[in-house]
Amino acid sequence: VAIAQACQSLVRGQCDMALAGGVTLKLPQNRGSLYTEGGMVSPDGVGRTFDAQARGTVCGEGCGVVLLKRVDDALADGDDIYAVIKGWGLNNDGRAKLGYTAPSVEGQSGAIAMAHRASGFEADTITLIEAHGTGTSLGDPIEIESLSRVFRQTTDKRQYCAIGSLKTNIGHLDVAAGVTGLIKTSLALRNRVLPPSLNYEQPNPNIDFESSPFFVNTQLRDWEAPFPRRAGLSSFGVGGTNAHVVIEEAPPLAETTPQTAPQLLLLSARSATALEAQRLALVEHLQDHPLLDLADVAFTLQTGRKTFNYSLA
Repeated sequence: VAIAQACQSLVRGQCDMALAGGVTLKLPQNRGSLYTEGGMVSPDGVGRTFDAQARGTVCGEGCGVVLLKRVDDALADGDDIYAVIKGWGLNNDGRAKLGYTAPSVEGQSGAIAMAHRASGFEADTITLIEAHGTGTSLGDPIEIESLSRVFRQTTDKRQYCAIGSLKTNIGHLDVAAGVTGLIKTSLALRNRVLPPSLNYEQPNPNIDFESSPFFVNTQLRDWEAPFPRRAGLSSFGVGGTNAHVVIEEAPPLAETTPQTAPQLLLLSARSATALEAQRLALVEHLQDHPLLDLADVAFTLQTGRKTFNYSLA
């Protein structure tokens, strides 16, 4: 939700950069949980998203934050882009819910469809889903049904889209779960790999994966897909608020042309002796690597190093 709101602020011109994320810290840290049949918490401390033995989620702790900018600004500034958010959807189940904690197909599919419409993507171009994936016997089938309902609006393909959940790795981070899923998926796009979802052996009997667009990815594999690679991410709240975003891999950076203008190389050290040693080391390094772009070297020395009492240019 925080990420979607940040995107809205960027699109409306209310800001030029936004930090969005969440933090979950449980106190006291050494505590147990009381299992109830059909409840949210796993009886054995293991999350088994989409598996036949899934009985609940595992609570985790952590924090995550992402920096968001309009993509044109990021490209113009030469930023290192991990992924591009192309669409998002937000809603609340409202009175369609059977109960306060019960998930709703209508609400989840509505948020997913909203994100698809905003992105303009056909479903068959999305080949990875980072699921909410709490690993409950009720929630998992509803999530697959919600996703399938939206995907079937634009594709009839079967089992082409990998699905998994970071909750099988680090547990449910509550308000930090969404941003950690975005970080995971952005890294997957950057490295062009499909990360495995853990603890999956047999599908939940209430999920028909064979006729759905999805398969649970259980091993690390190369992400073979038409460029650009695309993914969807879901995060659903207990109170009925649903969020979904659609992202794609970053556009290629423009090739930089060699700089012929003079460059200012800055050095700084704690003593005059150390500064002279640093100067000689830089000279030697530049001689040993004649293909280095001097503008890149100057940028790193100007912005990536601390300033001490002894400096030279």
